[in-house]
Amino acid sequence: MDSTAPTSPPVNAVDDGSSAQLPRRLFGPGFFRTGLRLNIYSKANVIGAVASALAGLADMDVLLGSQFGRLFHLPAACCHNSTKLVGSLLYRQLITTRKYELWYTFSTHPLRFSLDEFQSITGLNCGAFDIEDSDFEATAGSIMWQKRFDTTVGDISVAQVLEMLRNPFLASWKRLRLALIALVDGVLCCTNKTLKFTPKYVEMLIDVPSFLNYPWGRLSFLHTLSRFLPPPVSKDIPDPLHELRIRLSQQTTACYGFLLALQLLAFEVMPQLLARIPDTGNTATFLETLPLVRPL
Repeated sequence: MDSTAPTSPPVNAVDDGSSAQLPRRLFGPGFFRTGLRLNIYSKANVIGAVASALAGLADMDVLLGSQFGRLFHLPAACCHNSTKLVGSLLYRQLITTRKYELWYTFSTHPLRFSLDEFQSITGLNCGAFDIEDSDFEATAGSIMWQKRFDTTVGDISVAQVLEMLRNPFLASWKRLRLALIALVDGVLCCTNKTLKFTPKYVEMLIDVPSFLNYPWGRLSFLHTLSRFLPPPVSKDIPDPLHELRIRLSQQTTACYGFLLALQLLAFEVMPQLLARIPDTGNTATFLETLPLVRPL
């Protein structure tokens, strides 16, 4: 949850629209919230933990051959969340009419972050949702939940499941299912700080092939954008841009989904940024750094 919320952004935060080359910026040029803390829920080291737990097993081959495969080939050294880099991007956000795109500027160069870029970075299925998906509901403590976790208690976290995956005596039929839900709720579709599992996603594991083909990329992208787009106009929110400025001017801002994709996109289009991260020359992937993987 966000904290220390101001009632309005600083005076110098609003762009006066003086640039004729690009759309108006959400914040004025040069503005940066000092002491900004981005609470990024997604944990990329879950990818490495899953790879370590499934190393040498057929289940790992299934993951590598699925839409999740590219995640394991990401360079681990570049996957530490950089709140400073992401924060600098957020304060360079441009105001556009594109509903599901974020645009940023570095000097006079625009940078687009849309579903296309997200898919290119992650390799995830970003196709359309099935209309039946919106009607599916589930609750913690169901029969399927109990089969997977041997409990009806609803608060199961990613950290607990990663510990289960390290157990050599874990039932083989559970291993792939637990790895999948850890990737979804721990990396891609995170909406809570403690990475508790989403009952709906757990129930979807009753059909593993369907789970593997679900458009997790689209869902992850929508979660990622949810904190950085203006909210809809309403009686309580007459000025969505003002509301967004307030949200991003708070001392602590929660970040859902897979914000790392934006960071990796920035590294891709502006390689000079790599000089700012430790061990920048290390290109080893999560599959190649198994002994170095640390638990959550």
